[in-house]
Amino acid sequence: MYEQQHAIYNQFDQIRYFIDEDKFSEMQRFELQANDLIMSCSGTMGKVAVVPVGIRKGIINQALLKLTPSKEVHCFFLKYWMESQDFQEMLKEQAGGAAIQNVASVSILKEIKIPLPSFEEQHRIVTLLDEAFADIATAKTNAEKNLQNARELFTRISGSVLAQYASTSQSITLEDLVEPDCSLSYGIVQPGDEVAEGLHIVRPVDMNTDVVMLKGLKRIDPALANSYARTTLKGNDILLCVRGTTGTVALAHSELAGANVTRGIVPIRFAPEKISHQFGYYLLRSEPAQLQIQAKTYGTALQQINIRDLRQLTLPVPAPQDQEIIVQRLSALEEETKQLTAAYANKLTALDDLKKSLLHQAFSGQLTQ
Repeated sequence: MYEQQHAIYNQFDQIRYFIDEDKFSEMQRFELQANDLIMSCSGTMGKVAVVPVGIRKGIINQALLKLTPSKEVHCFFLKYWMESQDFQEMLKEQAGGAAIQNVASVSILKEIKIPLPSFEEQHRIVTLLDEAFADIATAKTNAEKNLQNARELFTRISGSVLAQYASTSQSITLEDLVEPDCSLSYGIVQPGDEVAEGLHIVRPVDMNTDVVMLKGLKRIDPALANSYARTTLKGNDILLCVRGTTGTVALAHSELAGANVTRGIVPIRFAPEKISHQFGYYLLRSEPAQLQIQAKTYGTALQQINIRDLRQLTLPVPAPQDQEIIVQRLSALEEETKQLTAAYANKLTALDDLKKSLLHQAFSGQLTQ
Protein backbone atom coordinates (compact mmCIF):
# COMPACT_ATOMS: atom_id res chain seq x y z
CA MET A 1 0.00 0.00 0.00
CA TYR A 2 2.84 2.41 0.88
CA GLU A 3 4.50 1.86 -2.49
CA GLN A 4 1.22 2.56 -4.27
CA GLN A 5 0.70 5.78 -2.30
CA HIS A 6 4.33 6.77 -2.89
CA ALA A 7 3.93 6.30 -6.65
CA ILE A 8 0.80 8.45 -6.66
CA TYR A 9 2.63 11.07 -4.57
CA ASN A 10 5.36 11.24 -7.20
CA GLN A 11 2.74 11.79 -9.91
CA PHE A 12 1.31 14.73 -7.97
CA ASP A 13 4.77 16.08 -7.23
CA GLN A 14 5.95 16.04 -10.85
CA ILE A 15 3.06 18.09 -12.29
CA ARG A 16 2.63 21.24 -10.20
CA TYR A 17 0.84 24.52 -10.85
CA PHE A 18 0.86 27.35 -8.33
CA ILE A 19 -1.67 29.94 -7.13
CA ASP A 20 -1.36 32.69 -4.52
CA GLU A 21 -2.78 32.49 -0.97
CA ASP A 22 -5.78 34.72 -1.78
CA LYS A 23 -6.83 32.44 -4.62
CA PHE A 24 -6.28 29.41 -2.42
CA SER A 25 -8.53 30.85 0.30
CA GLU A 26 -11.20 31.52 -2.29
CA MET A 27 -11.07 27.90 -3.51
CA GLN A 28 -10.33 26.22 -0.19
CA ARG A 29 -13.33 23.92 -0.47
CA PHE A 30 -11.34 22.11 -3.19
CA GLU A 31 -8.32 21.52 -0.92
CA LEU A 32 -6.97 17.97 -1.02
CA GLN A 33 -6.73 15.85 2.09
CA ALA A 34 -5.07 12.48 2.58
CA ASN A 35 -7.28 9.56 1.40
CA ASP A 36 -9.54 11.77 -0.69
CA LEU A 37 -10.31 10.36 -4.12
CA ILE A 38 -9.95 12.48 -7.22
CA MET A 39 -11.52 11.55 -10.54
CA SER A 40 -10.96 13.03 -13.98
CA CYS A 41 -14.19 14.53 -15.29
CA SER A 42 -13.04 15.65 -18.73
CA GLY A 43 -10.93 14.15 -21.48
CA THR A 44 -10.13 10.64 -20.22
CA MET A 45 -13.20 10.62 -18.01
CA GLY A 46 -13.27 8.24 -15.04
CA LYS A 47 -9.59 7.88 -14.13
CA VAL A 48 -9.26 7.66 -10.34
CA ALA A 49 -6.47 8.22 -7.79
CA VAL A 50 -6.20 8.31 -4.01
CA VAL A 51 -4.56 11.36 -2.44
CA PRO A 52 -1.58 9.95 -0.51
CA VAL A 53 -0.63 10.69 3.07
CA GLY A 54 1.90 13.53 3.19
CA ILE A 55 0.61 15.34 0.12
CA ARG A 56 1.63 18.99 0.01
CA LYS A 57 -0.98 21.70 0.44
CA GLY A 58 -2.97 21.91 -2.74
CA ILE A 59 -6.30 22.00 -4.56
CA ILE A 60 -7.79 20.42 -7.67
CA ASN A 61 -8.67 22.22 -10.89
CA GLN A 62 -11.88 22.12 -12.91
CA ALA A 63 -10.85 18.94 -14.75
CA LEU A 64 -11.16 16.88 -11.56
CA LEU A 65 -13.79 15.92 -9.00
CA LYS A 66 -12.94 15.32 -5.34
CA LEU A 67 -14.66 12.69 -3.20
CA THR A 68 -14.10 12.31 0.54
CA PRO A 69 -15.07 8.78 1.71
CA SER A 70 -16.92 8.40 5.00
CA LYS A 71 -15.34 6.46 7.87
CA GLU A 72 -17.33 3.39 6.80
CA VAL A 73 -15.62 3.30 3.39
CA HIS A 74 -12.04 2.17 2.77
CA CYS A 75 -10.57 4.70 0.32
CA PHE A 76 -8.81 2.02 -1.75
CA PHE A 77 -11.92 -0.15 -1.80
CA LEU A 78 -13.77 2.81 -3.31
CA LYS A 79 -10.91 3.47 -5.75
CA TYR A 80 -10.88 -0.13 -6.98
CA TRP A 81 -14.65 -0.15 -7.34
CA MET A 82 -14.53 3.07 -9.36
CA GLU A 83 -11.96 1.44 -11.65
CA SER A 84 -14.22 -1.53 -12.28
CA GLN A 85 -16.00 -1.92 -15.58
CA ASP A 86 -19.39 -1.88 -13.83
CA PHE A 87 -18.78 1.59 -12.39
CA GLN A 88 -17.24 2.95 -15.58
CA GLU A 89 -20.26 1.84 -17.61
CA MET A 90 -22.69 3.28 -15.06
CA LEU A 91 -20.73 6.54 -15.08
CA LYS A 92 -21.11 6.82 -18.85
CA GLU A 93 -24.82 6.08 -18.62
CA GLN A 94 -25.42 8.67 -15.91
CA ALA A 95 -23.30 11.22 -17.75
CA GLY A 96 -25.32 10.81 -20.92
CA GLY A 97 -23.77 7.90 -22.81
CA ALA A 98 -20.45 6.67 -24.11
CA ALA A 99 -19.83 9.76 -26.25
CA ILE A 100 -19.84 12.13 -23.25
CA GLN A 101 -16.55 13.93 -22.66
CA ASN A 102 -17.28 15.70 -19.37
CA VAL A 103 -18.84 14.98 -15.99
CA ALA A 104 -20.65 18.13 -15.00
CA SER A 105 -20.95 17.62 -11.21
CA VAL A 106 -20.71 15.23 -8.30
CA SER A 107 -24.49 14.82 -8.45
CA ILE A 108 -23.95 12.36 -11.30
CA LEU A 109 -22.02 10.11 -8.91
CA LYS A 110 -24.77 10.31 -6.30
CA GLU A 111 -27.06 8.41 -8.65
CA ILE A 112 -24.71 5.42 -8.74
CA LYS A 113 -25.12 2.78 -6.03
CA ILE A 114 -22.13 0.93 -4.60
CA PRO A 115 -22.22 -2.56 -3.06
CA LEU A 116 -20.76 -1.87 0.38
CA PRO A 117 -19.72 -4.82 2.58
CA SER A 118 -18.41 -4.45 6.11
CA PHE A 119 -15.20 -2.47 6.62
CA GLU A 120 -13.38 -5.70 7.48
CA GLU A 121 -14.51 -7.26 4.19
CA GLN A 122 -13.50 -4.11 2.33
CA HIS A 123 -10.03 -4.35 3.87
CA ARG A 124 -9.79 -8.04 2.89
CA ILE A 125 -10.73 -7.28 -0.70
CA VAL A 126 -8.24 -4.38 -0.89
CA THR A 127 -5.46 -6.61 0.47
CA LEU A 128 -6.18 -9.34 -2.08
CA LEU A 129 -6.39 -6.87 -4.95
CA ASP A 130 -3.21 -5.09 -3.84
CA GLU A 131 -1.30 -8.37 -3.95
CA ALA A 132 -2.80 -9.49 -7.24
CA PHE A 133 -2.30 -6.12 -8.94
CA ALA A 134 1.31 -5.94 -7.74
CA ASP A 135 1.95 -9.29 -9.45
CA ILE A 136 0.12 -8.09 -12.58
CA ALA A 137 2.17 -4.87 -12.61
CA THR A 138 5.39 -6.87 -12.43
CA ALA A 139 4.23 -9.18 -15.22
CA LYS A 140 3.23 -6.18 -17.35
CA THR A 141 6.61 -4.52 -16.81
CA ASN A 142 8.37 -7.69 -17.93
CA ALA A 143 6.04 -8.16 -20.91
CA GLU A 144 6.47 -4.53 -21.99
CA LYS A 145 10.24 -4.89 -21.75
CA ASN A 146 10.11 -8.11 -23.77
CA LEU A 147 7.84 -6.44 -26.32
CA GLN A 148 10.30 -3.57 -26.71
CA ASN A 149 13.20 -6.02 -27.04
CA ALA A 150 11.29 -7.98 -29.69
CA ARG A 151 10.65 -4.79 -31.66
CA GLU A 152 14.34 -3.88 -31.48
CA LEU A 153 15.47 -7.39 -32.42
CA PHE A 154 15.10 -6.78 -36.16
CA THR A 155 17.17 -3.61 -35.98
CA ARG A 156 20.02 -5.30 -34.10
CA ILE A 157 20.19 -8.49 -36.16
CA SER A 158 19.83 -6.67 -39.47
CA GLY A 159 23.01 -4.80 -38.61
CA SER A 160 24.81 -8.11 -38.11
CA VAL A 161 23.52 -9.42 -41.43
CA LEU A 162 24.68 -6.31 -43.29
CA ALA A 163 28.08 -6.50 -41.59
CA GLN A 164 28.65 -9.88 -43.22
CA TYR A 165 28.68 -8.11 -46.60
CA ALA A 166 30.83 -5.17 -45.50
CA SER A 167 33.80 -6.15 -47.68
CA THR A 168 31.72 -5.95 -50.86
CA SER A 169 29.54 -2.97 -49.86
CA GLN A 170 29.87 0.68 -50.79
CA SER A 171 29.08 3.52 -48.37
CA ILE A 172 26.68 5.85 -50.18
CA THR A 173 24.71 8.81 -48.86
CA LEU A 174 20.93 8.64 -48.85
CA GLU A 175 20.59 11.58 -51.26
CA ASP A 176 22.73 9.68 -53.79
CA LEU A 177 20.55 6.55 -53.55
CA VAL A 178 17.14 8.03 -54.33
CA GLU A 179 15.40 8.71 -57.63
CA PRO A 180 16.15 12.10 -59.26
CA ASP A 181 12.65 13.42 -58.49
CA CYS A 182 12.79 12.33 -54.84
CA SER A 183 13.71 15.56 -53.06
CA LEU A 184 13.94 14.16 -49.52
CA SER A 185 11.82 17.04 -48.24
CA TYR A 186 9.45 17.77 -45.39
CA GLY A 187 5.75 17.57 -46.10
CA ILE A 188 2.96 20.07 -45.47
CA VAL A 189 3.71 22.29 -42.47
CA GLN A 190 0.15 23.45 -41.67
CA PRO A 191 -2.36 20.89 -42.96
CA GLY A 192 -5.35 22.72 -41.47
CA ASP A 193 -8.72 21.29 -40.52
CA GLU A 194 -10.45 18.15 -41.75
CA VAL A 195 -12.17 18.62 -45.12
CA ALA A 196 -14.77 16.14 -46.33
CA GLU A 197 -13.71 14.52 -49.61
CA GLY A 198 -10.42 16.43 -49.39
CA LEU A 199 -6.85 15.30 -50.04
CA HIS A 200 -5.62 12.36 -47.96
CA ILE A 201 -2.60 13.16 -45.80
CA VAL A 202 -0.32 10.88 -43.79
CA ARG A 203 0.78 12.02 -40.31
CA PRO A 204 3.36 10.42 -37.98
CA VAL A 205 0.46 9.14 -35.85
CA ASP A 206 -0.69 7.10 -38.87
CA MET A 207 2.62 5.21 -39.01
CA ASN A 208 1.63 2.59 -36.45
CA THR A 209 1.54 -0.29 -38.93
CA ASP A 210 4.01 -1.65 -41.47
CA VAL A 211 1.83 -0.45 -44.36
CA VAL A 212 -0.17 2.80 -44.25
CA MET A 213 -3.51 2.64 -46.08
CA LEU A 214 -6.22 5.18 -46.91
CA LYS A 215 -8.67 4.14 -44.21
CA GLY A 216 -8.55 6.50 -41.25
CA LEU A 217 -6.35 9.14 -42.89
CA LYS A 218 -7.16 12.81 -42.40
CA ARG A 219 -8.40 14.77 -45.43
CA ILE A 220 -7.36 18.38 -46.00
CA ASP A 221 -8.01 21.22 -48.44
CA PRO A 222 -6.14 20.21 -51.64
CA ALA A 223 -5.03 23.82 -52.10
CA LEU A 224 -2.80 23.49 -49.02
CA ALA A 225 -0.69 20.97 -50.95
CA ASN A 226 -0.07 23.22 -53.94
CA SER A 227 3.36 24.20 -52.66
CA TYR A 228 4.26 20.65 -51.66
CA ALA A 229 4.15 18.77 -54.97
CA ARG A 230 7.63 17.42 -54.16
CA THR A 231 6.18 15.25 -51.37
CA THR A 232 3.18 13.96 -53.33
CA LEU A 233 3.10 10.18 -52.93
CA LYS A 234 3.30 7.89 -55.93
CA GLY A 235 2.19 4.83 -53.98
CA ASN A 236 4.54 2.21 -52.51
CA ASP A 237 6.78 5.04 -51.22
CA ILE A 238 8.88 4.41 -48.11
CA LEU A 239 7.84 6.82 -45.34
CA LEU A 240 10.40 7.94 -42.75
CA CYS A 241 9.31 9.79 -39.62
CA VAL A 242 11.60 12.78 -38.96
CA ARG A 243 9.63 14.43 -36.16
CA GLY A 244 8.49 12.88 -32.89
CA THR A 245 9.35 9.18 -33.10
CA THR A 246 12.24 9.78 -35.48
CA GLY A 247 13.41 6.75 -37.41
CA THR A 248 10.02 5.04 -37.65
CA VAL A 249 9.63 3.51 -41.11
CA ALA A 250 6.49 2.40 -42.95
CA LEU A 251 5.37 1.67 -46.50
CA ALA A 252 2.71 3.72 -48.28
CA HIS A 253 0.19 1.40 -49.92
CA SER A 254 -0.29 1.80 -53.67
CA GLU A 255 -3.75 3.29 -53.01
CA LEU A 256 -2.03 6.34 -51.48
CA ALA A 257 -0.88 7.56 -54.92
CA GLY A 258 -1.68 11.28 -55.06
CA ALA A 259 -1.86 11.70 -51.27
CA ASN A 260 0.65 13.81 -49.34
CA VAL A 261 2.42 13.88 -45.96
CA THR A 262 2.85 16.35 -43.10
CA ARG A 263 5.96 18.09 -41.84
CA GLY A 264 6.97 15.08 -39.76
CA ILE A 265 7.39 12.63 -42.67
CA VAL A 266 9.83 12.37 -45.58
CA PRO A 267 8.80 10.14 -48.54
CA ILE A 268 11.66 8.09 -50.00
CA ARG A 269 11.89 6.37 -53.36
CA PHE A 270 15.17 4.57 -54.05
CA ALA A 271 16.66 4.49 -57.54
CA PRO A 272 16.05 0.85 -58.60
CA GLU A 273 19.35 0.59 -60.47
CA LYS A 274 21.18 1.27 -57.20
CA ILE A 275 19.05 -0.37 -54.56
CA SER A 276 15.93 -2.51 -54.60
CA HIS A 277 12.76 -1.16 -53.00
CA GLN A 278 12.48 -3.97 -50.43
CA PHE A 279 16.16 -3.83 -49.54
CA GLY A 280 15.91 -0.05 -49.09
CA TYR A 281 12.98 -0.53 -46.72
CA TYR A 282 14.97 -2.97 -44.60
CA LEU A 283 18.11 -0.82 -44.83
CA LEU A 284 16.37 2.22 -43.31
CA ARG A 285 15.15 0.03 -40.45
CA SER A 286 18.58 -1.52 -39.89
CA GLU A 287 21.01 -0.65 -37.12
CA PRO A 288 23.47 1.31 -39.31
CA ALA A 289 20.72 3.70 -40.42
CA GLN A 290 18.87 3.89 -37.10
CA LEU A 291 22.01 4.67 -35.09
CA GLN A 292 22.81 7.59 -37.39
CA ILE A 293 19.24 8.88 -37.15
CA GLN A 294 19.37 8.70 -33.35
CA ALA A 295 22.73 10.49 -33.32
CA LYS A 296 21.37 13.34 -35.45
CA THR A 297 18.04 13.64 -33.63
CA TYR A 298 17.78 16.74 -31.47
CA GLY A 299 15.21 18.41 -29.22
CA THR A 300 13.61 17.52 -25.90
CA ALA A 301 9.92 18.47 -26.03
CA LEU A 302 9.80 17.54 -29.72
CA GLN A 303 12.52 15.38 -31.23
CA GLN A 304 13.40 15.83 -34.89
CA ILE A 305 16.14 15.38 -37.44
CA ASN A 306 17.30 18.07 -39.85
CA ILE A 307 16.78 17.36 -43.56
CA ARG A 308 20.40 18.23 -44.28
CA ASP A 309 21.55 15.55 -41.84
CA LEU A 310 19.03 13.09 -43.23
CA ARG A 311 20.33 13.50 -46.75
CA GLN A 312 23.87 12.79 -45.56
CA LEU A 313 23.07 9.46 -43.87
CA THR A 314 25.73 7.04 -45.07
CA LEU A 315 24.34 3.59 -45.85
CA PRO A 316 26.11 0.31 -46.67
CA VAL A 317 25.04 -0.83 -50.15
CA PRO A 318 26.03 -4.38 -51.23
CA ALA A 319 25.97 -5.65 -54.82
CA PRO A 320 22.47 -6.29 -56.31
CA GLN A 321 22.80 -10.09 -56.03
CA ASP A 322 23.74 -9.76 -52.35
CA GLN A 323 20.82 -7.42 -51.74
CA GLU A 324 18.47 -10.20 -52.91
CA ILE A 325 20.01 -12.68 -50.47
CA ILE A 326 19.84 -10.18 -47.61
CA VAL A 327 16.17 -9.43 -48.35
CA GLN A 328 15.34 -13.14 -48.12
CA ARG A 329 17.13 -13.46 -44.79
CA LEU A 330 15.60 -10.31 -43.32
CA SER A 331 12.12 -11.26 -44.55
CA ALA A 332 12.36 -14.48 -42.55
CA LEU A 333 13.68 -12.57 -39.54
CA GLU A 334 10.86 -10.04 -39.80
CA GLU A 335 8.26 -12.82 -39.71
CA GLU A 336 9.82 -14.26 -36.55
CA THR A 337 9.94 -10.89 -34.80
CA LYS A 338 6.30 -10.23 -35.73
CA GLN A 339 5.32 -13.48 -34.06
CA LEU A 340 7.27 -12.49 -30.94
CA THR A 341 5.74 -9.02 -30.75
CA ALA A 342 2.26 -10.44 -31.28
CA ALA A 343 2.80 -12.91 -28.45
CA TYR A 344 3.91 -10.22 -25.99
CA ALA A 345 1.17 -7.83 -27.11
CA ASN A 346 -1.39 -10.59 -26.51
CA LYS A 347 0.09 -11.16 -23.05
CA LEU A 348 -0.36 -7.49 -22.18
CA THR A 349 -3.97 -7.66 -23.33
CA ALA A 350 -4.51 -10.80 -21.26
CA LEU A 351 -3.08 -9.06 -18.17
CA ASP A 352 -5.45 -6.12 -18.64
CA ASP A 353 -8.34 -8.55 -19.01
CA LEU A 354 -7.25 -10.36 -15.85
CA LYS A 355 -7.29 -7.10 -13.90
CA LYS A 356 -10.81 -6.34 -15.14
CA SER A 357 -11.91 -9.86 -14.21
CA LEU A 358 -10.50 -9.56 -10.69
CA LEU A 359 -12.29 -6.27 -10.17
CA HIS A 360 -15.56 -7.83 -11.33
CA GLN A 361 -15.06 -10.78 -8.98
CA ALA A 362 -14.22 -8.47 -6.09
CA PHE A 363 -17.49 -6.57 -6.34
CA SER A 364 -19.75 -9.51 -7.12
CA GLY A 365 -18.76 -11.55 -4.06
CA GLN A 366 -16.61 -14.05 -5.98
CA LEU A 367 -13.15 -13.03 -4.73
CA THR A 368 -11.90 -15.62 -2.25
CA GLN A 369 -8.53 -16.48 -0.76
